[in-house]
Amino acid sequence: MSADINQLIAAASAELDRLDSSLNGMAEFQPSDFRNLRKLAAYLKRQDDENLSLYGQKLAEVYRGAERLAALRKQYPEHARPVRKVRESILKALLAIGRADERIEADVYRKAGEKYGIRFNGPAKVDR
Repeated sequence: MSADINQLIAAASAELDRLDSSLNGMAEFQPSDFRNLRKLAAYLKRQDDENLSLYGQKLAEVYRGAERLAALRKQYPEHARPVRKVRESILKALLAIGRADERIEADVYRKAGEKYGIRFNGPAKVDR
């Protein structure tokens, strides 16, 4: 099952990379181009694992933000407050996706370690 999940996460990352060019204003946002992203987000949101569900929720949030950003760019200049607020919400969702991805990866290692009798309690704490 984890191989399937890893493939889904890789596909979602590839779709997010494609969405990046439209978020940066390099390409025009076309909703039909991101049908796979919406399907992946919907599938991941329905998963029982809370990390996968969170990943799917944040994917959908990024997509909705991209839609709003495309609409706002037609009305406002790039430096306007509404555009900045939407970009900030997209950035927060992307950061949450990164954290969820790290937790999913740690969960895979923890499950593999339990299979072989090794306990993994999370990353080591570093004194700063």
